[in-house]
Amino acid sequence: MKPKTTIFHDLKMEIPVKNGEVVRFYGEVKYIICNKPECDIYFADDAMYKVNATLKYMADHLPDAFFQCNKSVIINLHYYREREWNKVTMDDGKIFDLSVRRIAGFMQKKEELPRISPPCKPCYTCGDECSARASFCIRHKRKNC
Repeated sequence: MKPKTTIFHDLKMEIPVKNGEVVRFYGEVKYIICNKPECDIYFADDAMYKVNATLKYMADHLPDAFFQCNKSVIINLHYYREREWNKVTMDDGKIFDLSVRRIAGFMQKKEELPRISPPCKPCYTCGDECSARASFCIRHKRKNC
């Protein structure tokens, strides 16, 4: 099922809700869980929004810091804490199954990701002299500034 509106714009998401839309940044997303026919997007501030979109659509439009663990979950690797065999634990204690056939891809993606913390609010409004080196830089509209 395709989303009714375009959700992704540059490095932010415009999520349709009853009274309009909510604008959030990719770096704030902890994980996405598919509950057909919609996806639940969980944010770092414990907010959750439902989006009328498929998990494939979400995966195709998210930056490299996101990884699809199994057929129904995408995680932001910045909020990942540890992995034990086929289980992934997030920093909030949530545990997801990691598909056995995706373990090698997970390890490779984790090694490629820069070892930095998720961006804070000042990074979203940084000036030209950005020193935060965040993976999601709104000001420069690219992954690293």
